[in-house]
Amino acid sequence: MWPIGKKNIPQRRLEIRRSAPVAPSWFVRIFRKPGAAGSLAIAMIFFILAAAMSIWPADPLPYRTGQYVSWDITAREDFRVLSVPLLEETARLARSSTPATFRLNKSALEEIIAGLEKMPAKLQAAKTIDKVPPLLLKELGLEVPKKTDPTPAAKPDAKPNVKPDTKPGKKNPAKTKPQPRQKTPPTKSQQAYAAWVALAEPDARAGLAKALGKLREKLTRYYIVRADQAARQQGRTARHVVLVGASGKSQVQKVVNLIGQDETQRLGDLAREASAHFDPAIRSGVGSYILAKLSSQPMYLYDATKSESDKKISVQSILKTPPDSCYKHYQRGQILARSSDSPTLAKEEAAGLSEAELELLLAEHANHLLVEGQTHPLRKWLRLSFRGLLVLLLIGMLCTYIVCYAPHIIEDNIRGLKLAAMLLVMLAIVRGMELLPNINPHASVVAVCIAGVILTVSYDQRFALAVGSVLAAMVVLQIRGDLALLAVLLAGLMSMVFQVREIRNRSKLLVVSLITAAVVFVVNLAMATQAGVLWRFSLGDCLWSAAGALLAGLLVQGLLPAIEHIFGVATGSTLLEWCDASKPLLKRLAMESPGTYNHSLQLGAMCGAAAETIGARGLLARVGAYYHDIGKINKPEYFTENQAGENKHEKLNPAMSVLIILGHVKDGLELARKYNLPVALWEFIGTHHGTTLVQYFYHTATQQSETDKAPAPDESQFRYPGPKPHSKEAAILMLADAAESSIRAMSEPTPTRIAAQVHAVVTSRLEDGQFDDCELTLREVHQIEDSLVKSLCGMYHGRIAYPSQDKENANKKQNGEANHHDAT
Repeated sequence: MWPIGKKNIPQRRLEIRRSAPVAPSWFVRIFRKPGAAGSLAIAMIFFILAAAMSIWPADPLPYRTGQYVSWDITAREDFRVLSVPLLEETARLARSSTPATFRLNKSALEEIIAGLEKMPAKLQAAKTIDKVPPLLLKELGLEVPKKTDPTPAAKPDAKPNVKPDTKPGKKNPAKTKPQPRQKTPPTKSQQAYAAWVALAEPDARAGLAKALGKLREKLTRYYIVRADQAARQQGRTARHVVLVGASGKSQVQKVVNLIGQDETQRLGDLAREASAHFDPAIRSGVGSYILAKLSSQPMYLYDATKSESDKKISVQSILKTPPDSCYKHYQRGQILARSSDSPTLAKEEAAGLSEAELELLLAEHANHLLVEGQTHPLRKWLRLSFRGLLVLLLIGMLCTYIVCYAPHIIEDNIRGLKLAAMLLVMLAIVRGMELLPNINPHASVVAVCIAGVILTVSYDQRFALAVGSVLAAMVVLQIRGDLALLAVLLAGLMSMVFQVREIRNRSKLLVVSLITAAVVFVVNLAMATQAGVLWRFSLGDCLWSAAGALLAGLLVQGLLPAIEHIFGVATGSTLLEWCDASKPLLKRLAMESPGTYNHSLQLGAMCGAAAETIGARGLLARVGAYYHDIGKINKPEYFTENQAGENKHEKLNPAMSVLIILGHVKDGLELARKYNLPVALWEFIGTHHGTTLVQYFYHTATQQSETDKAPAPDESQFRYPGPKPHSKEAAILMLADAAESSIRAMSEPTPTRIAAQVHAVVTSRLEDGQFDDCELTLREVHQIEDSLVKSLCGMYHGRIAYPSQDKENANKKQNGEANHHDAT
């Protein structure tokens, strides 16, 4: 029977499925695209930097000065806060309590010892007491004895004023009876002088040296300082001083043991005490000498360097490790900052968080993180990990959008790098603003608005909204914002993007920024009112966001030329400048190649209308059409629209002719660089033919090869070098250029024939794959076709044939498309 030997249907289907080639996964398909590896590297670097800016600092304080607080903020842990006034007072007391340092005045000590040691020799050299210098006598407390009359000395009762009788004839009893001279006892000064001189003898030097040694010991124990230093130390908090002796050994003494040089009585007592080991005859002189020296030079000198160093060390020790008395202690649950709505607050306190409250909250936050790190060390790392995962999620959304809707960025790594760098710069601006003091988080709208304008100018509105929304979410995540801030950022972004579709004049950015400022102001106010925030607080946030929007417009206006240069785009204002017929390049085109100039003007009108039909940039398409054929300036006579009579290609072989035709693209790019044409217009020059075939010369070469029985020509040598159009505007130019050239070659361009010819041109370009690299859809292609037909029908409308034109029209009909061989 027929079922015998046949396989059942499910088994056959299984075999078919097994034999069918397995389609690669979407991941493999993406990475097979050119530039995919480079784009992945850019995305990874972008993630690392964006995550670093979002994670650092790990746990910032979510408060700022003047911020509205809707609830009382309490301490989460017991903590203490260093009080600056208490610390300063403690440091002052520590400085005042640091003992001062005094060093032994060795020069004064040695001067006293040496002076006393040399004193016997000096006095012996004087021979007599009356020849001793007065200053030395004063220092030793000696006096020169007065000279006295011997008679009164012998007769103390005699009257010195009674004159002796000297009359002649009488004898002088004093002369006649001389009295014996009596010896006067030596004075104390003379006795002391004699004792000093006796010490000059060799056998007495040992005793003097012993007495001087004991004097040295006693003088080092007399803490005699300058009078002002003694008074200063008595007035300080310190109760002790440090005294450094002759050996460098330090000892601590009470301040009350210091003796000022102005304390004469104490100095006298010390001088008498110090001279106790000397001979009684010279003891008074030694005391006087010591007193005189101590009155002029202190025994201990104030060491300012060491004292200041000790004071600094004491202060630094306090500052480095403040004692517990310098701290204010707070208990868990204690209120640190009152709610801004609290009726108990004074008027000045109801203005939001104060500087003092913010410092207190910073201390509490740092203490909480420290305690948490000790008790729950994994919490911090979990927070950082989840924050990094959120950044990764946002970047994944961004990359997914680019893969699906902007794949050309993946293929162009330079463009992708510029996009990533721009987003990182915006995030860095937000981070810098966050680090500045007293900057409101709502000012971050400036970064989102700038990015929105740049993305709109460089790409399109849909791309700007998508990428800008991801950037806004990353900004909110970075600054730890809330949904209200996200709403404000998105409102500013949408307001900017929807208004900046085309910037045809410099004042538009100012108008756009003003409108955006009003939008974010209203949205911010609405969100604050919905959350119950008081007006005096919400008004500040509104003003900050509005100021950010205004600043964004001003900054973009100043940076617009740099943005155009970096991203290779041209704004409407720049394009309008290059539309001016007085531009040198357009002047040359009009003077040297008038046919091409008129052709470019016609294409400009056609391309602008077609671009507006599909929502593309009409101005860009129009200006691109003006400059697309500037390469024909070098050899204008080789192109049909500039030929008045003889066709020069008739004298050239097809291979030479095609080189001239193909060369106008390269020549046009060289002229664009020479005249600094905007980079956005270069694409129109290089891609307006794509990689199409120069059919006329290819067919001519093919016919010649058949006639000469030569090998058929290589088709690739008769194709334009490309590249194919990447933008919708460049694709429109390709279709308009081909359609206008073919219609111009028609003898009787009726609307039906124009529509058929345009359709044929569009179909041939589609079949040739010229639009594979741009984002045109079939619907847009049909819209472009309809627009071109409408424009061409307006240009080549029917005319009344005059008798003189009959012969000319017949010739045109006979020649047909033979004259159209430049494939412009």
